[in-house]
Amino acid sequence: MRSRSDKMSFGAALGLHLLLVILLVVSFDKTIKIAAMPSGAAEPKQEIIEAVMVSKKTLQAEVARLEEKEEKKRMLELERRKELERQEQAAKQKREKEEALAIELKKKNEELKKQAEELRLVEEKKEKARQAKIKKEQEEIKKLQREKEELAAKQKAAEKQKQKIDQEKQKQKEKELAEQKLMQQLQQEQDSLLAVKGEVDRYMMLLANKIHQNWRQPIGFDFSQMKCLVLVKLLPTGEVMDVSILKSSGNLEFDRSTEVAVRKASPLPMSDDPNVAKNFREFEFTFNPGAA
Repeated sequence: MRSRSDKMSFGAALGLHLLLVILLVVSFDKTIKIAAMPSGAAEPKQEIIEAVMVSKKTLQAEVARLEEKEEKKRMLELERRKELERQEQAAKQKREKEEALAIELKKKNEELKKQAEELRLVEEKKEKARQAKIKKEQEEIKKLQREKEELAAKQKAAEKQKQKIDQEKQKQKEKELAEQKLMQQLQQEQDSLLAVKGEVDRYMMLLANKIHQNWRQPIGFDFSQMKCLVLVKLLPTGEVMDVSILKSSGNLEFDRSTEVAVRKASPLPMSDDPNVAKNFREFEFTFNPGAA
């Protein structure tokens, strides 16, 4: 079906051809007339008819040629327009296909973006969970490390306390051993002192007996209630080195008789034990004849 523009183009071309035909007819008529009517000559009718016939054939041929040419031109134009329409339709289909493809691509891109966002959110959630897990594990490790350090500190303190207790026990044990040793020493010393004291008392009795044996009671006096405190100094051999009255009996005769008795008893009995003998290098005793 021809379009309106094709119809207008065809009408314009037809009008142009008709104009050309008219111009040709007019031109032929004029030519024929000029050629057919020379001055002073008779009109050759046969030649005019032939010329007109030739002109008409020529005109028809020209018109046919022009119409054919115009038809070809029109057909070419029609083909060109059809090609343009086909190209335009193809371009339109291509555009529509491209637009559909663009819409599909946009849709796919949006879907991919959506999937990427969902994946990002999932990965972000996973990363947060992983970070939280790592943080929790680190906190657990720190907690275990603190507990380990606290336990080590407690163990160290307990070990130190144990060492202190052990040291105190050792010191206590050493103290107890030292006390036991000291007690033993004191006991030994006490036993030794008691033994020495016993020996001292025994030798003191021996000394007193010998002095009593060498005492001579002055005549005319009752000396049974008299007594005096005497200081005696002896040599290591038991010999009397000095005698002095520290506390008088109140009777000079009694005091003098006591000194004489001590000197006559020389040498006094002496122990071979130095611990006993040293007590008699210088000693005091109370001389009381009434108590003998």
